[in-house]
Amino acid sequence: MPRILVTGDRALIRSALSLLISSSEPLTVVGECANDVEAISRAVAVRPDIVVMDLDLDPRCAPSASPERLPQLIRAAKGCPLLIVTAKEDPQTIICALQHGVLGIVLKTRNADILLRAIRAVAAGEAWIEPAIVAHIVRKEPARDIECPVPVGKLTRRESEIVELVSLGLQNKKIAARLGISETTVRHHLTSIYDKLSVTNRLELMHHTYRGQLAVA
Repeated sequence: MPRILVTGDRALIRSALSLLISSSEPLTVVGECANDVEAISRAVAVRPDIVVMDLDLDPRCAPSASPERLPQLIRAAKGCPLLIVTAKEDPQTIICALQHGVLGIVLKTRNADILLRAIRAVAAGEAWIEPAIVAHIVRKEPARDIECPVPVGKLTRRESEIVELVSLGLQNKKIAARLGISETTVRHHLTSIYDKLSVTNRLELMHHTYRGQLAVA
């Protein structure tokens, strides 16, 4: 039964998130606190399985979302899986969040079911990064120098299929169901894909795809 800690700058939104999460079994809310380093440090003493943080990723709108402040908030969670619920997508701040270990980002324009699915995915150890967020980052982030495109033949047909499904935002469970294989097999394929393409996570893999560095099936 995943145990959730809810944090945020606004008490009303924290309460609304807590009510929503608590209404969805088997999720359980074990606490609420403000987006404050000391408050979060104290709250994670209850050992939640995941921290859901209401945080607008735009330094102009929320001081706690500033590039300097965000890593402090993430470290305060002491390694607990963290999912951010946000209304705005400042590319550099999103990249900062992902680089510091945030496993999930859900836009407030999405419906409640998407948030609950994302919470379950992150609680299960998966990443939840919507294609819209990756596309937004790619559009705003300056293009990097690329020595050469990744050769199509470098991946097997199955690996190419998995890359395509990852680029659509599917998590391991759905990829396994779509391809008729086990989640363990999907993870093995992803390990091989990451090694072949010299990437370390889903975000970098999706970045390759959106940049056109990789031809997918």
